[in-house]
Amino acid sequence: MNTHPYSNTLIKIPQFRAWWLYATLGSFMLSCKVSVPAEHDGKAAYHNLLTHGGDSAAVAQRYLGLENTVNFRDLGGLKMKDGKTVRKGLIYRSDNLSKLESKQFDQFNALRIASVYDLRTDHEIEGKEDHLPSNVRYRHTPVVEDNAGEIKGLKKRVLNGEITEQQAKDMTARFYADAVTVHVDAIKQILNDITSSDQPVLYHCSAGKDRTGIVSALILSILNVDRQLIVDDYMLSNYYRRNRAEKTLGKAKLGRIIKPKLNMDAIEVLSTVDERFIHATFNAIDSTYGGIDPFIENQLGIDQATRLKLVAKFTE
Repeated sequence: MNTHPYSNTLIKIPQFRAWWLYATLGSFMLSCKVSVPAEHDGKAAYHNLLTHGGDSAAVAQRYLGLENTVNFRDLGGLKMKDGKTVRKGLIYRSDNLSKLESKQFDQFNALRIASVYDLRTDHEIEGKEDHLPSNVRYRHTPVVEDNAGEIKGLKKRVLNGEITEQQAKDMTARFYADAVTVHVDAIKQILNDITSSDQPVLYHCSAGKDRTGIVSALILSILNVDRQLIVDDYMLSNYYRRNRAEKTLGKAKLGRIIKPKLNMDAIEVLSTVDERFIHATFNAIDSTYGGIDPFIENQLGIDQATRLKLVAKFTE
């Protein structure tokens, strides 16, 4: 069999080109790695919580780190104003559970979670349904209406550069305020369901930071946890979601090749939490209802006697 004198060279040329292409793309991908700015990395919130929230070991143990979930943690473990501690093992929060694998069910069931409350809309859930053990009761309890899929469509608007950093901040702050004004009835139902359960429960939204953060802040408020401590606990989402946020920002930086109008600052706003957002919730409560205590009694329907029972139930 005759061999063409240049056959080896002809074979190596495309291999060389492929190697060069992969090396170039690899280098570019590495250059797209970004870090979440210090104001949004959650380290300060974690430090504050360790300093003021109680025993450092107890605070650290609140995070469960279940594989394929993000920001999965126990709401308990925090010190209250009177020195008591919010009980652990009763209320859990996380991001969506669509990637929970069957091999993790034993670990999940060890938490004795009886019910899962999904705060997402129908459009958000589509294609990302929770994967849960058959013994766990699933409850779809959306906080907001989203008949036209605006929440899911927000991603497209950001990619097309239709939303600036300031618009993202304003939209998010309004979302937080609306939760306790426009959508207060839904919030009331969810909070009453969670706090009336005699078995451990878990609630989540898509990323486990915004709607989940609002519900967490209100539960802790009912239990008389100091507001600044509640804010620190809310900001802890940045600490536990740091890797996820960095991946999102990295993809966004790469995506600017085909979506040059994409606003990186807007992406950062929507990928993290900020004190201003949860303060928007509390400010709306204070200005609309006259404070957290009247809000709990009149809007949530939890009178003083019931609230004392909840404090006894969820604290020690």
